[in-house]
Amino acid sequence: MSRYHETYRGHVQASQLDLIGHMNIQYYHTTISLAMQNIFRLLGHTPDMFKNEGKGFAAVEQHCRYKSELLAGDIIHMMSGLKDFTSKSITIHHQLFNSSTGEVSFDCEMTVLHFDMKNRKVTSFSEDQLSHLESMKLNEGEA
Repeated sequence: MSRYHETYRGHVQASQLDLIGHMNIQYYHTTISLAMQNIFRLLGHTPDMFKNEGKGFAAVEQHCRYKSELLAGDIIHMMSGLKDFTSKSITIHHQLFNSSTGEVSFDCEMTVLHFDMKNRKVTSFSEDQLSHLESMKLNEGEA
């Protein structure tokens, strides 16, 4: 059973096109930003936790591949999964699909650090959080 989850769904708007006529790269990254809110929730980090506990995440590394162009009107969706984690970080694998063709148009691995917003320092996950992360981690060979 796949541990990928749909974390974004939308369509390419004409205002998102570049001079060549396909979706501008800034909007690929916008879909990741929107998807991350959903993946955080799936990983057990709700907006209330961010606000009440003062914890958050800081992106530190991204590796992206643009595989096929997306055009105005294309329906798109993002599938995301937890590729790996440490006591203080998570690495998420995102795949952006053209929903009509099923083709992967873009994929990206992003590493974020668990962050104490008040002290502005990296902080460890709790044992309960680590256990939940383990249960969400992609299966071997799935990413």
